[in-house]
Amino acid sequence: MSEDNVTFPSAGLKLSGNVHVPDGLKPGEKRGAFLVLHGFGSNKDSSNVLAPSKVLSELGYVTLRFSMRGCGDSADVPRWASCGRSQAYRGRRLELWRRGCGLYRGRR
Repeated sequence: MSEDNVTFPSAGLKLSGNVHVPDGLKPGEKRGAFLVLHGFGSNKDSSNVLAPSKVLSELGYVTLRFSMRGCGDSADVPRWASCGRSQAYRGRRLELWRRGCGLYRGRR
């Protein structure tokens, strides 16, 4: 499994994330994908986000986990970021994803 550190804008702020690419992904191959979201008070590096990201990647899915605004190393005061922005980032990495995207939201 490879992991890329990524950033993308949300309401003029920079959000920090990680894209997990499963082993065995061939050039030009597209896989199903999940956005893995953290719960209130945690961030993209919390165990409630890392564990499902790992399992989903082992099952062959691409995952994007990111810290919401004001959490972890993302900018601003604590509040929920727009999942639409993470979907827009996903759109820039279409070489990895086929149509459709799942969503997993962790809890504290």
